[in-house]
Formats: sequence, structure tokens, C-alpha cells
Amino acid sequence: MSKKILLIWIAAALFIFPLAYAGLPSPSAAAVSTQSKEAVRQGESLLKKLALFKEAISSGSLEKIESLYDGLAKQRYIAEKSIARVSGASNRSILLSSYIRPVEIEMERTGYEVSEYRLLASIIYQVSSEVNYKQYDTDMAKAERLKKRKEVMKSARNYEPLPGKINEELRYMEAYASGINLALNIYTLSIYVDTFPDMEPLTDLHQANLTYDKVIQYLRQTEGKIGQVPNKKYRKALLEGSVTPVKIMIERTKYEISQYRLMNRVSELIDAGKIEEAKTQFSKLEGLKTRAAAIKKAGGYEPLAKEIGDELLAYEADLKAVLDGK
Repeated sequence: MSKKILLIWIAAALFIFPLAYAGLPSPSAAAVSTQSKEAVRQGESLLKKLALFKEAISSGSLEKIESLYDGLAKQRYIAEKSIARVSGASNRSILLSSYIRPVEIEMERTGYEVSEYRLLASIIYQVSSEVNYKQYDTDMAKAERLKKRKEVMKSARNYEPLPGKINEELRYMEAYASGINLALNIYTLSIYVDTFPDMEPLTDLHQANLTYDKVIQYLRQTEGKIGQVPNKKYRKALLEGSVTPVKIMIERTKYEISQYRLMNRVSELIDAGKIEEAKTQFSKLEGLKTRAAAIKKAGGYEPLAKEIGDELLAYEADLKAVLDGK
């Protein structure tokens, strides 16, 4: 081949080759197309899950909402990762607005409720199944913080409010959990002041005294939680089941506890050498005993275990002997 012919062939090739590939996408363009299609596919899958989630919200069923929440969050993560691979900020912005933002709104609208539901369900399970649930106070305080943060978030956002049934269920769960805990504490108090068939007596005024304050604390807590339950019928049932038995137990025990505490105070004054003040306080004991008898008779309350009365009488006799010798 002559040099002239070779030059002509090379020049022709420079024009022919670009024309041959002009109609084909470049490798990068094909990749962009694939990434966009995958992002759209994952986004459409996300919207299908969102539709089911919104149906659950409309139904007002927290159980349904909670069961769908994690699946929606997982698909949202997958869709976000797919969109992040799409070239072009404007393209990604459109995809995020179309697929991710609607999900963010619904998850923010329900996120605190789902967290409350899970925490309260855990508290109910733990307090119902564990003999010594030490985390109760911590977990209930956590539930209270969630509730307060939720209110702050709701006031800051302009989201459509959730169906009232959702808050109603949460407040019922909270009151129910508090009621179970109260029942366990009143049972503990009863062990220390009552006797039971086929059970060795465990009467102990000191332990009853320590438990009494917890019962009062949890009674106030439960009454407060029940007061937040919107449904009047549920409030009545909770009060009758959780609060009324406890108030009866308090009436049965409060004067014995008061006598015990008064005599503890007298003992402290004696140890401190304040004999006259000790005698003044000791003189109040008879009034407490009289009121205790009157309350029990008026209410028709079952008397406490004989061992409690015996322990109080023995304590009184010991203090009287000391004071008479002064």
C-alpha cells in the first residue's frame, strides 16, 4: 500500500468511526439509566408500603401501625441508598421529594406513638411476669419523657393529627401498667400485715412501714394516669379494679402505721434525752388507737393480723416502761 493511500484510509477512518458509535449510549449514560430505574423501582415499592401504613393510621390501630413501622423504615433506607446513586442533584431532589419525603412525614407523625407503645407494652410484660421488676420507675419516667417530647414535636410541626383512638390506647396502657404495679405493692403490704391460709405468717411492722409509702406513691401515680384516660368507661373500670381496693387497704393499715411511726419518734426522743417531749408525743398514742378502732368499725374492715396488734402492744409497753422510769 502506498503512503498516499494509507493516509487517505486513516483520514476516512477518523470520520467513519465516530459516526458508527454516535447512536449508542456511552457506558456512563447506561449506568445512569440503570441507577435511575432502580431508584424508581425501590421508590415505588416504598410507596406501596406507605399506602398500607396510612391505612393502619386511619384505622387508629396502634398494633397495626407498630407492626408495619420497621418494614417501612427498612424500605425507606433501601430507597434512599438507591436514590443516592443517581447522578445529578436535581434528579435526586425530585426522587427524594416524590418517594422519601411523604414517608418521613408519616413516620414523624407516628414515631413517638410507636416508641411509647413499645415501651409501655414492655413495662406491662415486665411488671406482670417479673417478681422484682427494678426498672419500673426508670421505665415509667422514660415513658413520661417520651410523652412530653411528643407534645413539643407536635406543636412545632403542622402535621395532621392522628386519630384519637391512638392516644386513648396509649393512656389506657399507661394507666393499666401503673395499676398492675400498684396491685403488686399492695399485695406486698398485705403479706406484712395479714395472714393467709396455708401460708406461714410473714407479718412485719417494719417492712409494712417501708412498703406503705411506696403504696401511697404508686396510688397517686395510678390515679394521675387514670385521670388522663379519655374514655369514661375505661376510667371507671380502672378505678374500680386498681384504686378502690388499695384505698380500702390504706384505711385498714394507716392507723397502725401511724402508731408505729409515732412510737419510733418517741424512741428517738428518748435516745436524744428529750424525755418531756417524748412523753408529750407518747400521749398521742391513745388517740390513734381510738381512731383506728372507730374507722375499722365504720368501714366494716377486716382487722389486721393479730401479730401486728401484739407487736404494737409490746412496743408500747417497752416505751411506757422506759418513760415511767424517767
